[in-house]
Amino acid sequence: MSATARLAEFVVTTTPRECPAAAVAQVRRAALDTLGVMLAGAAEPAALAVRRVVRVEGGTPLCTVVGTALRATPTWAALANGTAAHAHDFDDTNFALMGHPSAPLLAAALAAAEAETASGGDVVLAYLIGFEISAALGLALNPDHYTRGWHATASIGTLGCAAAAARILSLDAARTRHALGVAASLASGLKENFGSMTKPFHAGHAARNGVFAALLAREGFTSSEAALDGTQGYAAAFSQAKLGHGAFEALGREWQILASGIAVKPYPSCALTHSAIDALLALRAEHRLGVDQVEEVEVGVNHVVPEVLRHHAPATGLERKFSMQFCVAEALATGHVDIASFDEGGPAPGTRALMDRVRMVVDPTLPDGLEQHAWSRVTVRLRDGRTLASPPRGASGHPDQPLTDAQLRAKFLGCATPVLGEREAEGVAEQLAHLEDIPDIRALTSRLAAARE
Repeated sequence: MSATARLAEFVVTTTPRECPAAAVAQVRRAALDTLGVMLAGAAEPAALAVRRVVRVEGGTPLCTVVGTALRATPTWAALANGTAAHAHDFDDTNFALMGHPSAPLLAAALAAAEAETASGGDVVLAYLIGFEISAALGLALNPDHYTRGWHATASIGTLGCAAAAARILSLDAARTRHALGVAASLASGLKENFGSMTKPFHAGHAARNGVFAALLAREGFTSSEAALDGTQGYAAAFSQAKLGHGAFEALGREWQILASGIAVKPYPSCALTHSAIDALLALRAEHRLGVDQVEEVEVGVNHVVPEVLRHHAPATGLERKFSMQFCVAEALATGHVDIASFDEGGPAPGTRALMDRVRMVVDPTLPDGLEQHAWSRVTVRLRDGRTLASPPRGASGHPDQPLTDAQLRAKFLGCATPVLGEREAEGVAEQLAHLEDIPDIRALTSRLAAARE
């Protein structure tokens, strides 16, 4: 059986009864988090630019463009919503994928579900199928795939989105194989674009192309049986890995949504900055540190980090999200890192003064597992001769120290309330707590529109 056929089999045969209750609970949390950041991101320049194209090209108004009054075809709605969900870089991550699973997956699943008048339960199952396929491909291809320069949110996530859309469209095994094969040719996304509008576009690109691949397959469009594991297929082009049958042996038996889990972001910046932000906030509070006391901050990181956090002197808000110098200085100077930290007005004077004193170094003693690439250690040298240190650690929101339900709800309400109003935001949060019980997904998506164009 080819790799494509094995994945298609999982898409077609997995039933809700096989999905663990804990996995469904994780989908509810992911939907709450992702819809919150999607609503908040709808006002960002990248999302606005995409919508200007959607208004011209968007076709039959079947699907909600979240946080706006605009409606579009499934592919265009998926593009707009995926881009908005990733616009603040506030959406969740998965360490097997080495990318952002929920922004593209939920954008694709909601668009397909609206077009097909599917249920909340259909969305939950499609999300789970897409997540597991994305994570399985991530485990097979990473870290080589990621360190080559591919942004796995799109380059792997496109296949997860195609799987989710294929399930909602009720494609049979043959058509699902073709959808995955088409998606393999549509998959792309370069890390070189981190710090620009193209980075959030990657999530929309994956969502759009996943839905597009499934729609083409439904109409009889074909692809190679060996699109994933052939000698000139997806795996050979994207990494040095081989996609033998064993690569997907655990599908449906070990659920990666529980094993590698979902990391929810407490800060709207690259996940590789978060453990250092946590450490600096803790040291600042404990020692009542001020900017003038600090001689130098040294952040030890994994070897994969410098190529990602490459903006040492960031010029824009988007670049600051990929700058350890900015994120560490902002945390230490102001005591917070939030959406307003990345406004285009530029860093506050205290942050700007501290950035030149932040040094990022590769620390070969840090653990090197996929789930530990985001670990860091922090050393703060003070002008009075003292040295303060935070040992190697992960970050809050990671699967081993998840945000509480109350913290996650507070994040959602902080993002959603300015768009929907307090009462409606609270109502959507309550509805998402029972996502799998919604008989028609439009009962949810109709509440996510707003007056914004």
